[in-house]
Order: sequence, then C-alpha cells, then structure tokens
Amino acid sequence: MRTLRLREWSTTKGLALTALERDTLRAVLRATIQPTAGSAARYDITPGNTIGAVRVGDTTLLVEPKIPISRVLFLLGYAADPSAWRHDDATLAVAADLVSGVAALFTTLCDRALRRGMLAGYHRVEADLPTVRGRINLAQQLRARPGLDLPLAVRFDEHDEDITENQLLLAAALKLRTLSLRGGATRRSLHRLVDSLQNVTALTYRPSAIPAVNWTRLNLHYRPAVELARLLLRMQSPDLAPGCTETPGLTIDMAALFETFVRAALRDRLHANPAEFPSGDNCPPLALDAHRRVRLKPDLSYWPRGQCAFIGDVKYKRDTGPGHSSDLYQLLAYATAAQLPAATLIYADGPPEPHAHLIPTAKVHLYVQHLDLTKPPKDLLEQVEHLGLHLTTPDTKGPNAA
Repeated sequence: MRTLRLREWSTTKGLALTALERDTLRAVLRATIQPTAGSAARYDITPGNTIGAVRVGDTTLLVEPKIPISRVLFLLGYAADPSAWRHDDATLAVAADLVSGVAALFTTLCDRALRRGMLAGYHRVEADLPTVRGRINLAQQLRARPGLDLPLAVRFDEHDEDITENQLLLAAALKLRTLSLRGGATRRSLHRLVDSLQNVTALTYRPSAIPAVNWTRLNLHYRPAVELARLLLRMQSPDLAPGCTETPGLTIDMAALFETFVRAALRDRLHANPAEFPSGDNCPPLALDAHRRVRLKPDLSYWPRGQCAFIGDVKYKRDTGPGHSSDLYQLLAYATAAQLPAATLIYADGPPEPHAHLIPTAKVHLYVQHLDLTKPPKDLLEQVEHLGLHLTTPDTKGPNAA
C-alpha cells in the first residue's frame, strides 16, 4: 500500500501519478496540478483548502492540515455542538493521523450518547400488510391494487430504535469504517458501534440533503454525536464520474469548517438561535440593487427581533493586517445592503491587531479581525469572545481607523 503525503497549501514537485490518481487529486481533493518542467510524466501538486485521505486502488492520497490535527478535531467538535466543548477537550489527544483522529472523536461522542441506552422514538411507517394496522392508505391502495382486497396499504406510527438520530450515527459509522484507520482500538469501537445499531436502517444520504434533528430534553444527550455525524456526512467525497462507485475517503473543506466554527462560536456567544444567526443560505433576503436582482448571502449575520444588527464575512486565508481589497469590497456591499454603519471581516490567520477602515462616502466602518487557529482551544475561544464583544459594541473611532 502506497501513501502519497501532501500538505495543505504546500507545493510538492516532481511526483509520478497514474491518470486516476491525478484526476482524484484534482476532482476530490481540489488540488492544483501542473506538469513538472522538463518532464512529461511527473507533476507539481499544490493542495488547496481540502484536507483528508482518499484511497485510489492501492494508493492512499493524504492531504495533511497546516494546523495541528488536534485543532481540526476541536473545530469539528465545537462546530457540531459548542455546549459540549465548553469545558471538555479530553477527546483531542494527539492522533496518529487526521482520519483516525476524526474516527476516534466520533466514536467517543457516540459512546457518551449511548451510555444511557439506545434512543427510541416514534416514526411513520407505510407498508403493505395482510391485516389493518393504523390507517388504510386509500390513495395508495387504489393506485397500486385497484379492485383487490389484500394486501392493504396502511400507515401507522412505530416506536423503536429506527429513528433519524440513530440512522445518522449508523451512516457516519459505516462511512468511517470504509477508511484505513490506524489504531486497533478505534477500529474495534467502530465495529461495536455498528453492531449496537443493527436494528437501525442503513441509509445513504446525499451531502446536500442531510436531515436536521429537532432537539428536546429527551434526545439532547445525542446532540454532539449526531451533529458531528451530520458534518461528516456533508463532507462525503464526490464521485469522479457518473456511474462510478463512491471514492472511499474522508475529506474536509477547511474553509467551510472555519466558517461553520466562527458562526457557531459567535452564535453561542450571543445566545442566539439559528434563525437569529443564520447561515448564508438561510439568511433573510438581502439585495444590493433597488430591483433586488443582485442577491447577497453573507457568511455572518445577526437578526434579533427580525432586524439585521450585524453583518460580516469569513475568509480562510492569511492576511497581513489591513485586509485584502476584494474582501473589503465584498464587505462594503454587505453593509450597504443591510443598511448598517459597520461590518466585520474575520480571517483565519494574521497579526493580532485589528484594523478599521472608514469609508467616508458611505459612512461605513469596515473592521478586520484575525483568529489564530494554532492556539489551544481555550485561547481560541477567548479570541472569539473578544470578537463577540466587538460585535455587540463596535468602536467606530478606533485608533486604527483609516
């Protein structure tokens, strides 16, 4: 078994690749590939934001993160459920590799969720039975078997373990079990988890159609594990071509993960719900023009009582201090559309000092903030706490205003 090790945003030169390995790096791991100068069979490879491992035949293509693996695991766990990570980073021990670390994190959260026993609940069942149970589905009966008495199309509620929460856990466990994992303990934990969910239907989810779960006091102890499962299932590797089988692997879009983490952390800091602090796709309609043809979807927005009180953007890249011009133009568009006097841009790397730019014609302040993802979880959350204070009480006359 060959392992090809690459690093996020670092160029590796002169690698020999098969056509399938080259195409997988480009399509699944989103790497930039250029022919090596002076060679027709070797390539220079620069991965982008996508990290993880994908197996192609006897070769594992591995893109390691530029930040410590433990920080990636923290971002995943916190983005899934901030409340579960406020005082607990015991599952962030140093992992042998990213994939094994993710699997270990997931099985640990599942063990905690299942400690009180398997969650059961009611779910709707539609079936063809020889006797009446629940209600007869007349429309289905007449459509499928007009003029026949049996079997009967019926609809009823079943109380068992085959519910959405357990189906999500099983789907994520089966996905992780297909990967090459280092560490027998993690593999055994995954097998035990799958065995414990044997009465649950194994479903295949499309990354864009992962079901949400309504959290109540009855199932809240499942939340860290289930929300992490939902994150992992959204990160499924795409197929290389129509009709081919799914590429075995786990990939993580660090830009999407960073955005999800920042949103979850600020939402937690403000004690806001998802409707008050939505994702970009769920943001209330914003448009830049009078005819509302230029629609905008900011990464961050806060809508207490239905009114936009804050707007911002997240960039998973390094900034030297004042912010990139194109990012500031985008931020100004958000502030203009929301009719706010300020907006905030958050980078994943850069100097600790914030910057502020006054746009005099628009009378808008653009703030530039930076998070250091190499810091331990406690320090990183303190940085977000600082951001939350700035968010609620912006200083429009800061010393760095320009």
